[in-house]
Amino acid sequence: MVRDYIKQLRVYQWTKSGFVVMPFVFSDYLPVVVSNPFSAGALELLFKLAAAFFAFSTLASSVYVFNDYRDRHQDALDSRKKHRPIASGRIGPAGAIAAIVILVGTSATLASFLPITFRIILSIYLIQNIFYTWLGKRILLIDVFMISLGFVFRVLAGAAALGIAASPWLLSCTLFLSLFLGFFKRYYELRTSPPEIMIGGQYTAESLKNFLSITASLSVMNYAVYTLEGRYAGEKLYWTIPLVVLGIFRYYTLMDRPELEDGNPSDVLLTDKFLIAVIGCWVLSCAALILHIA
Repeated sequence: MVRDYIKQLRVYQWTKSGFVVMPFVFSDYLPVVVSNPFSAGALELLFKLAAAFFAFSTLASSVYVFNDYRDRHQDALDSRKKHRPIASGRIGPAGAIAAIVILVGTSATLASFLPITFRIILSIYLIQNIFYTWLGKRILLIDVFMISLGFVFRVLAGAAALGIAASPWLLSCTLFLSLFLGFFKRYYELRTSPPEIMIGGQYTAESLKNFLSITASLSVMNYAVYTLEGRYAGEKLYWTIPLVVLGIFRYYTLMDRPELEDGNPSDVLLTDKFLIAVIGCWVLSCAALILHIA
């Protein structure tokens, strides 16, 4: 039973909340915290980041439970989704509702330690996802754009938690990269699941591949310009551009792999060692350049 609840919460998808940390990584706070990690100021910043991360993660899990509960009858007819705890009946309605209440309460408690701006963004994120579950995910194109907004909200929330402004370049990079990941998910679903009932038409493999190419190009272009014109332009972040290109190209090679559970970016991230290595190298390279470690 406990295992079913852990699976239902999709803890592995908490990796998406890593976007909450991005404003901190590309702000003036990173060198301060690294230079004196046990100072009162540094510990306060780290606490705020942890609270923001888990507030978003637990709220996202409540949305997953709500979504699976609402779609339980449809998922029961899907050869892959029918094994999910709610669709299979291993978690009943009472258990699902209790999980939602506990998760939302936990998220609200963590958010109470953070600025009001963070709480507003978190509330908007919840409202957006309720709309997405009820209707948005069945509107062609709007569905992927709403998924992308979830990542943008994470970046905005991370900045709000620390009381700093989110860089427009960081927001644009997040938008296009998350659009790429969203269309990647839809492409995988088109290959492996029954067609979704969409308002305004259906996705096709050809159109999704075109969307993937466009958003991948925009992601790389935005990141390249950010490294040249953004906050850390003087730190030679442009050396990390090849790693971003390599990571996106790796996703392309994984598009037709049948073993991914849901085609989710989190599934790809946690199962592909090559991609994990690329992202790890990118993180270490950015940190080394920003902190002047050489």
